[in-house]
Amino acid sequence: MLHAGLPELSGIQDLKYVYDNLRPQDTDLEATSHFTKKIKESLECFPVKLNNLIHTLAQMSAISPAKSTPQTLPQESFLLSTTRSIQRATILGFSKKPSNLYLIQVTHSNNETSLTEKSFDQFSTLNSLLQKQFASLTLPEFPHWWHLPFTNSDHKRFRDLNHYMEQILNGPHEVANSDCVLSFFLSEPVQHAVEEPSLLDLGEKFPDKNPKVQLVISYEDMKLTILVKHMKNIHLPDGSAPSAHVEFYLLPYPSEVRRRKTKSVSKCTDPTYNEIVVYDEVTELQGHVLMLIVKSKTVFVGAINIQLCSVPLNEEKWYPLGNSII
Repeated sequence: MLHAGLPELSGIQDLKYVYDNLRPQDTDLEATSHFTKKIKESLECFPVKLNNLIHTLAQMSAISPAKSTPQTLPQESFLLSTTRSIQRATILGFSKKPSNLYLIQVTHSNNETSLTEKSFDQFSTLNSLLQKQFASLTLPEFPHWWHLPFTNSDHKRFRDLNHYMEQILNGPHEVANSDCVLSFFLSEPVQHAVEEPSLLDLGEKFPDKNPKVQLVISYEDMKLTILVKHMKNIHLPDGSAPSAHVEFYLLPYPSEVRRRKTKSVSKCTDPTYNEIVVYDEVTELQGHVLMLIVKSKTVFVGAINIQLCSVPLNEEKWYPLGNSII
């Protein structure tokens, strides 16, 4: 970079800003946490949101029906909203051929069922339309890609989209019976053999419905580092999705001294964090217990006590969450 001819870069000291932001001294855990944080920050900034909106509008324009269709669509949409409603919608599977589509079973008010296929981008477009049309209402949070773990994203979307559809259809009446929701689920029905080999039954891959948290614990030079990666199957007592954060207490030290806390993830049963918690000056792991408590604001969600002397270090591991603090 010094040989690029830029007047601002005349010496090594001018590269300090670049060096500090590249963070070559970070460990893998620190780099993962920092990378995730920067992604979330960039996605929340106004230019990116504006670009996403423009991209969504361009997609809608590109896939719009033929010219004659708009003349009949309002009438069809009106008929849907006045004569039909939806009890529930459930994703049956995920087809990768010829394109990535979710097969959705729609149950009507008269208990009849129909099938439709939608892509993740179509779900995202529906969410954008609802956010625009019902800006004054609190709508369910859409499971965007940055909420997903780095592996098994299709399977996690399967569960999260089912939960998203449940919240939409059981939410405010004007949303559940809006033209865009009814058209999304009731238009373009398909005849589909569920037994087709190309259809993946994603529900079978994760039969375990117990709440759990994924951690990577490392210990070096008297520094205890915990990377909080993901949680699964966490719910509030009423069964709804929590806005969960994780609290850590390193025992037997006083809780006010050794308390650490992550940020919360809004309304999600399978949140992703990739946040690091650090304890300095931990002389040894023997005799120490890491108490982990999951809360949604002040409401208890789950907890576990981890004996640090017996945990596998520098490995990803799922820990079950109990329903009480021990």
